[in-house]
Amino acid sequence: MKTDVDFSDEIDEVYKVEVKKPFQKVSRFFNAQKKLTNYLLLATLISLVFGFVFLIHSVMKFSEYKEEVNKLEVVDQEKEAIMDDVFNVLGSSTEVTEKEEKQLATVFKKYNEKLNLLAVFSAADIEDWLKENASVSKKPTTIYPIEYNKAGIVIGNEGIIGKNEHIIPSPYDLGTVVMANKNWVIQYEYKSSYEQTIERHHQLTYYGPTTWSIFQAPILLFTIFTVLLIFWLFLKRQNKRLKDVM
Repeated sequence: MKTDVDFSDEIDEVYKVEVKKPFQKVSRFFNAQKKLTNYLLLATLISLVFGFVFLIHSVMKFSEYKEEVNKLEVVDQEKEAIMDDVFNVLGSSTEVTEKEEKQLATVFKKYNEKLNLLAVFSAADIEDWLKENASVSKKPTTIYPIEYNKAGIVIGNEGIIGKNEHIIPSPYDLGTVVMANKNWVIQYEYKSSYEQTIERHHQLTYYGPTTWSIFQAPILLFTIFTVLLIFWLFLKRQNKRLKDVM
């Protein structure tokens, strides 16, 4: 019973375990943060790759959109051109002469692939209508058709249409264009085969996609990439500090 018992080895082992515990916790935290950093780097690279993929797609889509818009600009250009051609024929006269009838028929043939009817009205004959629709004096305007029986001359695919013939106006709300000057009011209708082009032009002009909507996806992905990159750089710096401590 008097034999000495040496507990120093056991105490050393307990001491070593206790001393190691904080370092083990730091090591586990370091390993977990290192994994998080790696996952974050992967997410950062994925967002970058998808950002470029969507950017290429958006650039192609934007290019196609601009190309279509440029092609459809001819719709507005032709509105002005048709009206200018007709007004140039009529000049300052107050009645349509036989010579002018032939010239107007030539103008109609020039745009025959797109026009169904071309009518000329004397401004004096529809004075009340002009007061109610003053906008037609400023530029070619899409409007509900004026009654063709009030026209001085109406030209169709078969030539000049007689005043006794009944003409049914186009039911398409964008199918009739009117413009007026001091003496004359010009009205024309598009062919039904051309209405799809007119409708597409209208949709793109007033309801077409914006630059933001086209590039929204890549912008969002590049923003996510930037945020993730900053966070990844921060964690990488923290990991280096922890490694130096350990």
